Amino acid sequence: MSAHGFVGDLLIREGVVDARGLARGLEARTANGSTLGRALATLGLADESVVSAKIASALHLAHLDGELPAVAESVSALLTPEFCRKRRVVPLGFDGAVLRLAVSDPMDDSVLQDARFRTGRETVAVVVTQTWLERLCRQVYPEPKAEVSQATPYDMFAKANPAGEMEVSNEHEYDLVDPATLAKGTELPPIVRLVNLILSDAASAGASDVHIEPQEGSVQVRQRVDGLLRDVLTIPHHLQDQTISRLKIISGMDISERRKPQDGRSRLRFEGRRIDLRVSTLPTQFGEKVVIRLLNSDRAILPLDGIGLSPDNLRMFQSFLAHPQGMILVTGPTGSGKTSTLYTALNAIKSSSNNIITLEDPIELQLPGVNQMQINTKAGVTFAGGLRSILRQDPNVILVGEIRDQETADIALQAAQTGHLLLSTLHTNDAPATITRLFDLGIQPFLVAASILGVLAQRLVRRPCESCAAPVPLSADVIERAGGQSRLPANGRWVVGAGCAKCGNTGIKGRIAIHELLEVTDEIRDLIAGRASEQIIRKAAKRAGMRTMFEDGLDKAARGLTTVEELLRVVSPEAAESPVAPRSAAVDATTGPPPARVSEPATEPAPNGVRRRVLVVDDSPTIASVVKYFLELEGFEVLLAADGLAGLDTARREHPDLIVSDVHMPAMGGMEMVKALREDPLMADIRILMLTSESSVDAETEGLAAGADDYILKPVEPRRLAARVKALMARPRAA
Repeated sequence: MSAHGFVGDLLIREGVVDARGLARGLEARTANGSTLGRALATLGLADESVVSAKIASALHLAHLDGELPAVAESVSALLTPEFCRKRRVVPLGFDGAVLRLAVSDPMDDSVLQDARFRTGRETVAVVVTQTWLERLCRQVYPEPKAEVSQATPYDMFAKANPAGEMEVSNEHEYDLVDPATLAKGTELPPIVRLVNLILSDAASAGASDVHIEPQEGSVQVRQRVDGLLRDVLTIPHHLQDQTISRLKIISGMDISERRKPQDGRSRLRFEGRRIDLRVSTLPTQFGEKVVIRLLNSDRAILPLDGIGLSPDNLRMFQSFLAHPQGMILVTGPTGSGKTSTLYTALNAIKSSSNNIITLEDPIELQLPGVNQMQINTKAGVTFAGGLRSILRQDPNVILVGEIRDQETADIALQAAQTGHLLLSTLHTNDAPATITRLFDLGIQPFLVAASILGVLAQRLVRRPCESCAAPVPLSADVIERAGGQSRLPANGRWVVGAGCAKCGNTGIKGRIAIHELLEVTDEIRDLIAGRASEQIIRKAAKRAGMRTMFEDGLDKAARGLTTVEELLRVVSPEAAESPVAPRSAAVDATTGPPPARVSEPATEPAPNGVRRRVLVVDDSPTIASVVKYFLELEGFEVLLAADGLAGLDTARREHPDLIVSDVHMPAMGGMEMVKALREDPLMADIRILMLTSESSVDAETEGLAAGADDYILKPVEPRRLAARVKALMARPRAA
């Protein structure tokens, strides 16, 4: 046998760990007094249950994992709690006359011999992990709960038995600290129990986040449950550094660095579930504040019709997902359920014929049949870089966890135009604000208009506890804040939770989403291309049937799914109607159309009362639609043509008052069209304005010589373009 021993050789041979990792695990096991499986799992080198299963198979022994079994009192009484805790053994039951014993180290035969001597029964080992065994031991031999005492802070947790235990993440980039080198203070049993207790209690309460906040004389621990923070524990001040250092070490952070924010990851095993933890530190006045987000990777994926979408929104969202290409955005603040909605969407469309790839930070849930990629900034894998790599993997559907910068947005929008269905998230207040947010990132409006299928904005509102909910009429104050009785659905069933044991006497249990779904119709696409304001886009969307989040929330409140008070806490009824200042920019073939003017169109009638007509000839649909938009705002009737041949035909048929034409176009360019028009005596009175990005003096000279009346370069301010058109209209032409 080699120096690695039987178990070590087995694990190397089975590919569970390499020789270098095994050496580290053996060293950690010696330093901590744990099993080899626990040591390897703590270092992130192997899964503890896999190690125990391999050992059991090699020794031809049974292996147990998963749910804890019930142990009869007559069986547990055969061995004392002190013996079981010390020797890491728990009796399970009898197999005939043989006593089955759960053990975490089946190679230690002395445990079976001692148990055989104490019980007088023949024994056989059942292999389990150390973590599973400790949970079973706490279940079979529960310890008395210690009374909370501020005077003896260590005794507060000395006998507490948390149901979960933190583990170092098995991701390589966070496997930085060997347990043998941990500071002594952070490995004291009360500190370990304290950290495990804080997180186990949060997992048990269904908390999404844990806040550990240093105060002047203590450390306050708070949990966010159903969207609201609540105080749960006060830790004595002298335990502050050790508690925070413990969290930083097992999350892969630098405990010596306290002056700048850090991010890390860890993992919690709780009641057979794996809960991934995102840990963030922030220097504050009294020390480092720690926020831990709990991501339950074992939670179930709801069907698409189970995430709270109204029937109309559900049908529209399903139609978006049926498109072979385009972009779908889900927006809202942090913690509003955006990622859960996207996971549900992917689960609904995944199939053997679809290649679905995601790019996430972090991977919150493992989806079978979906290729999931983790952001790793230390290795240079960013959203933008990862997305470029994904596009070379022949994907059908792409999920980008979040669009954070212009580079990522540009690549994502271009991917959505080239045969890919792309889903992503943004942090915006509502659906129309998403368009403005993309403009703020520097995205070309024509890209936005051509790529986006729809935007789903959402929030989470708390639900009344079903066990204690009772009908309660709305107060006059609530009705007024909601916008008056006329805004409330008729025959609403308004309920409020009275408080019971199931909801902890809060009257609240769980949350539900409210939505606002904006479909990019042809009208809205034109407005986006014209860089219209949020207010104009919102009005167009509502005309097309969009229901705001507040209206969706009122409908759910009327059905007893939430309360109007809760809805008013999350969404303001006036928010959807707040005006947004218009922007200012220039028309440009590369940066997209300029911002739309909010004012009503001015009329510019001809002397006989008929609106003057302008023909716009441009092979770029975006530029043509933008010029049309602004000229119509000035009161002109605008005709469009895609190239010189079409422009020549339209001019001869419609005889417009003025032509705005590009220079370089397929079929017939602008220069050839102008020459052809000037050769026709019937077209001699039509004014012609060349609008082009061709900036050379020779091109301008050639255009004017061909018969153009004016020549203007892109980009151009809308007011300048309108002024030049009006000036040409007023200029007489000789026959």
